[in-house]
Amino acid sequence: MTGKRGRPVCSEPEVYVAIHLRLRAGQDNDLIAFFASLPPRQRALRLKLALRSGGMQSISNANNMQDEDLNNALESFLF
Repeated sequence: MTGKRGRPVCSEPEVYVAIHLRLRAGQDNDLIAFFASLPPRQRALRLKLALRSGGMQSISNANNMQDEDLNNALESFLF
């Protein structure tokens, strides 16, 4: 063999995010099927793809709406 094997070394720093996910049969059947259908060692990659394809935007929009509602309630209470 003449070349190096494996993934090239990345010079960027890593950020480690630990996620513990508990899914319940009956409530989370779609997610259970999603994770069961993944090939070995693909969970993190597929989860990142799912978050990038729309999961994060809906959560940040909901947080912004809650902040606006809280601000409006405070304004009406104080003034």
